Amino acid sequence: MATLQHVAISEEAAALRGALLPELREARGRPDGARSRKPQAKELMAQEQTLDAILADLIMAFANTEALGYCYRSSNREAFTAGQTKATSRIYDWQLKAMVDLGLADIRKGRAWIEAWDDGVVALNPKASRIRATPRLLELALSHGITAQNIYSHYAKDRGELASPVVLKPEKQSGAKAKPLPLPKSNRVSELVDEVERINAIYARHTFSGIPFPEVRRIFNLADTKTFNFNKGGRLHGDFQSVKREERKQILIDGLPVVELDIKASQLTILHHITDTRLPEGDLYQVEGLPRPVVKAAVTAMIGQGKTELVRCPKAARESLISELGLGGLQNAIISKRYPIKTIAKQIADKLPALRRLVPGALDWADLQFTESQVLIQAILTLGERHNIPTLPLHDGIVIAAKDMEVDLICLAEAFVQVVGGPAIIETK
Repeated sequence: MATLQHVAISEEAAALRGALLPELREARGRPDGARSRKPQAKELMAQEQTLDAILADLIMAFANTEALGYCYRSSNREAFTAGQTKATSRIYDWQLKAMVDLGLADIRKGRAWIEAWDDGVVALNPKASRIRATPRLLELALSHGITAQNIYSHYAKDRGELASPVVLKPEKQSGAKAKPLPLPKSNRVSELVDEVERINAIYARHTFSGIPFPEVRRIFNLADTKTFNFNKGGRLHGDFQSVKREERKQILIDGLPVVELDIKASQLTILHHITDTRLPEGDLYQVEGLPRPVVKAAVTAMIGQGKTELVRCPKAARESLISELGLGGLQNAIISKRYPIKTIAKQIADKLPALRRLVPGALDWADLQFTESQVLIQAILTLGERHNIPTLPLHDGIVIAAKDMEVDLICLAEAFVQVVGGPAIIETK
């Protein structure tokens, strides 16, 4: 997603903006043919901030080969509300149009289509507009020393009002993006804020390259539900988590290469331990007669819904099977016939009986995420404050300097046992 939240922090980025903005204003034009007037100081600042935000996202997205260099952005004006972007919708509209006219950007308009699901269910699948830098823009950026690889040396994200260390998100409302809820004042909230600030203080003592500077927030979910007591969700979020897995190999912490420690089948393992259910040996996602992708996707759907009774094959499972079986197009009928969802759900629950202990709203994804987040936070604080070792969270794992792997592995394993009450398998990637 093009967040439009980045600001220029280098002389090179300011020079790139200075070279482009007059050209964009010249290309903007007006319906009556008259030239656009010279902007006043306040408007000029808004134009500069909007252009910086656009340029940062376009150049950054170029490194995403999987998306062919595109990033997406809704044209809905509500998405530009104060505090969410550094751009204004009016200026964004004319600047992007001017960039397209000048051959600096390529845009593909958003669209929507109907997609078939199992059991005759259909869904409207919308796609936001996608934008991409052209070779001309990339060459111009390069002439100022700016590339997708060194982008974080020239632009930094400014979240404005979203910079609170702890964020409370309400239950998702259909048709609208729910705004964060006000953070109440209490001892519990103070403790949560202090934990996040301690983690960010650890990062401030170290250097990182290949990622945006790691500043994290803790985001809780379902904060407006009756069962919420700062125990739903609670994951640590940071911009560095958007870096692709292959690109994470290029990260340096204090100038040193990194490795990842991954808690294998993290939430599924947590579920078995907290329900005192025997944990099967071997690969938890290996069920006889079923492809591993469909088992993993079905388990994810069960945890997400808080129940084992699935009524349709999860989309992720269908896509994996289409690829694995070499099927072209949407082959829902074939997949449903070979792997009827109700039958495979029972097979999976028979092997992983703890799944039958799930309860929507009481023991589901939000509760397991909270426990998972407690594990990582304990490990990060222990490593950072006792051993001066910075550790980056990846929801079900951590990124560490390779030289510290032995200490990190011990601390992560100990944190899991202390929080969850049982051991986990931790892999190195």
